[in-house]
Amino acid sequence: PEGPSILQLGGSDPDQLFLAARTVYEFNQLHQNQQYEKIQQPQKDEQPSIFCDYSAINLNCGCPSPKVAGKGCFGAALMQDPNLVRQLTTSLHEGTDGTMPITVKCRIGTDEGYKFTKTGYLERSEEEEYQNLKKFVEIVASDGVVTDFQIHARIAILSKNFSPSDNRKVPPLRYQHVRRLAQEFPELNISLNGGVDTLTGVKRELDECEDLDGVMVGRGFVANPWAFVMADHVLYPGVSDFSGPKNRMEVLEAYGRHADYEEERWDPTKNRRFVTKAISHLFAGEPNAKRYRIALDDMAGLPKKFANELKQNPNVVQLAQPPLSELIMNIATTHLSEEVLYRTPKESFDKLLWDEEQAERKRTVVDTVVFGGGAKGIDDGNVKKSLVQEWQTARKEDELNEREEMKLGVSEGSC
Repeated sequence: PEGPSILQLGGSDPDQLFLAARTVYEFNQLHQNQQYEKIQQPQKDEQPSIFCDYSAINLNCGCPSPKVAGKGCFGAALMQDPNLVRQLTTSLHEGTDGTMPITVKCRIGTDEGYKFTKTGYLERSEEEEYQNLKKFVEIVASDGVVTDFQIHARIAILSKNFSPSDNRKVPPLRYQHVRRLAQEFPELNISLNGGVDTLTGVKRELDECEDLDGVMVGRGFVANPWAFVMADHVLYPGVSDFSGPKNRMEVLEAYGRHADYEEERWDPTKNRRFVTKAISHLFAGEPNAKRYRIALDDMAGLPKKFANELKQNPNVVQLAQPPLSELIMNIATTHLSEEVLYRTPKESFDKLLWDEEQAERKRTVVDTVVFGGGAKGIDDGNVKKSLVQEWQTARKEDELNEREEMKLGVSEGSC
């Protein structure tokens, strides 16, 4: 089991969502029964596994895509009809026999009733916008089914043919609405979403508003999952035990076992690229990370490439291939250094903090040059090189200090 995972559904028909929730509920029950039988009768012939262990269902009221919110009339378009949203969440609740939490992902509103322009939007009443959001939450939560909201702190622009990407960038973020909501509805779980893509950013938002129950990170996590490996330590400083991986080599070894299982279970020509995609950004920002991603992508395409060759020439013979786990490890050890592969979570997080600090310093230097009119002709490459050298020097000093402390500790222990 993967642990807590939430299934997001989209729709505007209460009956259809009831059936969807009922299906999830029934498969959850089958999964639980199968796991119980494995424990009680381990010698029994194993039946095909059923993987369905969702811990909650989320209703999508935030997607601004024209196909969803336009022709589909769901996603962010549902924010314009909070009474319908309440019906939909009730159907989901009844479909699971009340056994699973029902949550809602939404925006702070839409551009209903006016034509969006950047200037015009900034001139509109923020208080009116907040009151509309508050009314939406009050109506949806009024029957007690939904107590958990994840709120993207932008409006959804539906009156223009904006792409989802535009809707993530053009409307300005208004975190103050989500914070205020968390303060005024302490009985609800309110999580902030939008524009936060680092672990330090998550901590900053939670520190700034203690009433928030969480911060949702999507693309930032996918783009650099290892950057969040210290999340428990950073966000829950009282936690002393770290049960996570010791380094990324350990992650690859564990994932390799999963990859081999998937390769045996499904057709590699259709499935391998999906399997390898999950680890393609594991080394984001590291030296040779791009070479690692390219090699991984090339290897993922081999089964389909051979299938196409076989169609053209039925007599072609494929050479025996190592297990997928071995191919993954070979690519990692070929393109990445031992220092990168075996760097601990703490070392990685310290480097991340250093990188963020130097990036901020660099922005300060640029701002000084641009606005102060001082230094001219700054070589960006030299600045970056200087910052890297500075980090390496500081890290060597830290390592020397740690060695001295260890020696000191041994001496004291032997006395």
